[in-house]
Amino acid sequence: MLVVEEDARVQGAITATIALETDLILVGAYADTANALAAAALSRPAVALVNVPRLEKELGLDLIRALSLTSSCAVVAMSARGGLRRAALDAGAVAFVQKSGDIDAMLAAVRHAGGQARR
Repeated sequence: MLVVEEDARVQGAITATIALETDLILVGAYADTANALAAAALSRPAVALVNVPRLEKELGLDLIRALSLTSSCAVVAMSARGGLRRAALDAGAVAFVQKSGDIDAMLAAVRHAGGQARR
């Protein structure tokens, strides 16, 4: 699993949570799209959890498009703005979760996406 989140505190909380889950393997966490794309090309994760930032939503949507088109991973989009759900799904995400939501919902979306990626 690859995590792309620019806020270091949020990224740390997500990666710490993933580390506690025995069925999820973190291959990397990145704050920027260039490093995330390079890492995805090398590690070929089954799932990428990608933040769509408020102020730079196009960067997040472009990353979702790139990961969906150039890698075999399923993308789960997340954002503090629920209004970005449709745009994220249209960009190629298989699921969308709100950052203010329950961490269990995020984990369930990641697990579900991982199951889709294996098919």
